[in-house]
Amino acid sequence: MRHFFRLLICVSFAFHFPLSTLHSQELPLGYFGSPLKGGLGLSATFAESRIGHFHAGLDIRTGGAVGLPVLAVADGEVSRVSVSPWGGGKILYIKHPNGYTSVYMHLDGYAGAIGRWVKEQQYKAQSFSIAVDVPEGLLPVRKGETVAFSGNSGGSAGPHLHFELRETATGRTINPLRFGLPYSDSMKPVIRGLRIYPMGGQGDRRGYEVGNDNVATVDGPFCLGIYATDAAEGSTPKNGVDRIEVYLDGELFYMYSTESFVLDDSRVVNALVDYQLFEARRQGYLLTRALPGAEGEWVPVRQGDGIFRFKPLSVHEIQVKAYDIKGNCAERTVTVRCTATATTATARATTDGKAVRHSENISLKHPAFSAELPPYCLYADDRLATSCRMDAAYLSPLCTIEPIINRIPPHSHYRINIKGAVPQGIDPAKVTVVRINGKRVNAYKTTCEGGYYSASVRDFGTFALLADTTAPTVRAVNFSESKPLKAKTLRIKIGDNLAGIETYNCYLNGKWVLAEYDGKSATLSIDTTGKLQAGKNSLRVEVADGCGNLTRRTFTLTR
Repeated sequence: MRHFFRLLICVSFAFHFPLSTLHSQELPLGYFGSPLKGGLGLSATFAESRIGHFHAGLDIRTGGAVGLPVLAVADGEVSRVSVSPWGGGKILYIKHPNGYTSVYMHLDGYAGAIGRWVKEQQYKAQSFSIAVDVPEGLLPVRKGETVAFSGNSGGSAGPHLHFELRETATGRTINPLRFGLPYSDSMKPVIRGLRIYPMGGQGDRRGYEVGNDNVATVDGPFCLGIYATDAAEGSTPKNGVDRIEVYLDGELFYMYSTESFVLDDSRVVNALVDYQLFEARRQGYLLTRALPGAEGEWVPVRQGDGIFRFKPLSVHEIQVKAYDIKGNCAERTVTVRCTATATTATARATTDGKAVRHSENISLKHPAFSAELPPYCLYADDRLATSCRMDAAYLSPLCTIEPIINRIPPHSHYRINIKGAVPQGIDPAKVTVVRINGKRVNAYKTTCEGGYYSASVRDFGTFALLADTTAPTVRAVNFSESKPLKAKTLRIKIGDNLAGIETYNCYLNGKWVLAEYDGKSATLSIDTTGKLQAGKNSLRVEVADGCGNLTRRTFTLTR
């Protein structure tokens, strides 16, 4: 059975294409208010292309400040809280009676009864990181009530509020601006670049820029890449656009618009853009061509497979239109001339690597390693190259898996198994699978069976084995055992050389105490208010890494 990515690329225009339609006219316009006081200035818009995912909501600017009141956008009740040093950081979910859930991320903290309940759950679990459903009716909220405070927690690159609106029943995330939130935008988008991608011969997918004269010459089939951004009053200048349309000689050839999508399918964005260019320059050139593994129930609207095929010596006009959510439009028209020697080839011939079908299980076997890829791990049929080479710095050969035709990361996880020759004296539990990317080495959670070390990975590239026998580091930042304690919040820097921090626990005078962990700065923060006794106090810090190496350090604090 064909696997479908339920990525909802939604359109609502009556063209002659078969269109998917969202319930745009059914959305409760005006029901939700703003999550922050005043209008919305955005640093990122809905469904912007990111490496490995679409942006699932709005990033609302806070002027670089932390601690702004975050407001419930409608009556409802808190349904879930999640706290993590990574990703969305401190997250709040509010379920509303009209079938939607509002989500607030990167918070600095929670307000009132919500904050007290969250802290109770953390002490109950003896963990900073929690993800807990809230009992129904326990934490009701009213529209406009302060429920949290804006922050910079998790993977945030700077203070802001990430805000989403989701269908409660399905979890599908929908562009919040379609609900009529207060947002001003009178500025046109900008089409920053158009690229021609030849689809046959040795130039396959390399691409070249269309010049300022808006004239291009082609000698065979090609697809078009479009890079467009939007700006608005009070917003940053390179936000995502709402819709892109491409016309060929006046007829609609391609259209792309995102009103909503299922979060689990968001990784398909890697197959919709020029991934290599996006990874290198963060320029999201959206490609008109289709890959079968990125197609399904919800697709961009295309004429055929999205590849332009012109007759020799013909001349055509391609018009590109980019719209923002308010209907402001940028246009660019390119004249394309086809040479007399135009070819009809649509794929580059190669005999390198192993030919594989994206819709089937893929089994790769090599003397030093093996890999098992599930169906639809790839977005299209491809050829996978595998190789090994020795490197004395590692406990195994360097094992490489790379796609030759479509150089795109896999959609789903797969397992890689590497045979290791672990020297005597090294505990096998301390050996980890790593991926080597230039000077960067990333470790994976690893298991061992029958002399093979196995990890679930979601990348292609070069993998090997390394031993991590070094325990994490623990260092006081703003206090000293030789001086009376002045700081109310203790800060402790922790770090690890390879496998990464797995657990962290702190005990004040023998009792577990909440330590907030900021992954970006690798810092634990302990609020000591009401927790210290007069005279000497003992603070024990225990930190373990992903290979089980443990550091225990005890500090004596004098109050």
